[in-house]
Amino acid sequence: MQTIPGYHIKTLIGEGGMAKVYLAVQKSLDRAVAIKVLDASLNQDPIIQAQFEQESTLVARLSHPNIIQIIDKGMSEQQLPYFVMPYVKSVSLETILPRTDISLTRKLNILIQLCSALAYAHRNGVVHRDIKPANILVDYDGHAYLVDFGIAGYFTANKEATDPNQERIMGTGAYMAPEQHSGTSHTNQLSDIYSLGVLMHELIFGVVPMLANEHTYAQQTNDKYQMANALRPLINRCIEADPKQRPSGADEVRQQLLLISQGRHLQGNRWGNESTRDNIPPNYTLLDVLKENPFGATYLVNDPNRQRFLVIKKQNLDHLGNAPQYAAKLTQVQHPHIVRIFGTGKNPRVFISAMEYLPGGSLQERLTQSLSLGQCLTIAQQLCNALACAHSYGIVHGNLRPSNVLFAKKNHLKLSDFGFPAHSYGDDAHWYQPANEAVSAGADVYALGAMLFQLFTGTLPSPSLWGLKNRWRLRKAPPKVRRLILRIIHTSPHKRIASAELAGSVFSQLQGEQKTQILEKMIGN
Repeated sequence: MQTIPGYHIKTLIGEGGMAKVYLAVQKSLDRAVAIKVLDASLNQDPIIQAQFEQESTLVARLSHPNIIQIIDKGMSEQQLPYFVMPYVKSVSLETILPRTDISLTRKLNILIQLCSALAYAHRNGVVHRDIKPANILVDYDGHAYLVDFGIAGYFTANKEATDPNQERIMGTGAYMAPEQHSGTSHTNQLSDIYSLGVLMHELIFGVVPMLANEHTYAQQTNDKYQMANALRPLINRCIEADPKQRPSGADEVRQQLLLISQGRHLQGNRWGNESTRDNIPPNYTLLDVLKENPFGATYLVNDPNRQRFLVIKKQNLDHLGNAPQYAAKLTQVQHPHIVRIFGTGKNPRVFISAMEYLPGGSLQERLTQSLSLGQCLTIAQQLCNALACAHSYGIVHGNLRPSNVLFAKKNHLKLSDFGFPAHSYGDDAHWYQPANEAVSAGADVYALGAMLFQLFTGTLPSPSLWGLKNRWRLRKAPPKVRRLILRIIHTSPHKRIASAELAGSVFSQLQGEQKTQILEKMIGN
């Protein structure tokens, strides 16, 4: 048994090829935690030690409801590295596979959650490399968690090999994509899609694809088997030997699963009770619940007439701000960096807007990764363009923050939720807004600068004396970028850069200079 200062180890709850997992109590907070400790037999392998360290670093950067976070790390008294996670009372998907009492809709719900976690990890540059049932946990409310990033199936193709340059292989036999057998350098996000396809096949049909036979897909007349067989084309695409023939990403797989499920995986949402009263077209099918809170709800629906996904946002009338007026204007605006609004409605209970669906996640999800100067300047330019357009129509965002910046593609973003008031009050109310300053175009410009400051430093700006702390935090940014951001986040509106349009023109100039420098380096080489 391990001895770890600050923790009381209770019992061993899991054991794999590289590590043991213990149930413990964190003494300072008196809470249950799970502690993963590297196996003593592997402690002398520097590469495996590095991989174990890498997993904790990778997962600590990720923040997603379907990924268990790292809350502490260190070295045990036995000199074995460990990291600590919240303890989730759950079972692995591996133990669920043999059960016959798990409905197909519950299985689809698990897969949809898994795709959400995987898409988020991929957007942040993290490849799992060992998607399999043992690495999926499901709690007693049906909430799924993806665990063991980048380490669980770590082994060499030839354990007896003495060549230190031999490339390591990560993965688990039946779930590995063909390219994974060539080593980790050949493994990418599409390798995870292959493993996901194998897992989907096993969860739905009971066996991995290589063990399937003519009885595996026996046609049945009931809805359960019709839905199961509707999954086969998607699964077959996922397990194509050629990575280029697989779905482009976990988001695409998730969208297809949602279309097949048609909302049957959901339970306890408000859509069924409200949609008729709110005059939502009856042929709009609820696919997923994106958010529900006391202020309203946001749903993903399918518009069969136009063969597209739509986001339906409902907001309580007592928490609207200027959203209705601004949405009415934005229905007439088509800007490449503003979320398209197709229509609005209102009744005595809620304000409703229908808008385009953007599958690329939010800027909030990208804050965990390091972005290049070019990427930061591209984001800045697009944000400035969107704000400048909105301000020209008299539209002030009023609640600009990373969660309201959505990605249509990897480097193509759009602003959303113009005019809706913030949902947070108290100490965090002014994270992206200047304190004691009314909602205005100038306050939007400050929020823009605060987000850019966070992209470069990982923290939000501080209203310190003369901005010395902010200047120090921006010390690694190029001087011209540093001076521009400091002007944008000046706490005095009169000393702040005048407009988003002006900030955009300067960022455009900086972007051009950076491209020129890169070209000159290429020519020089």
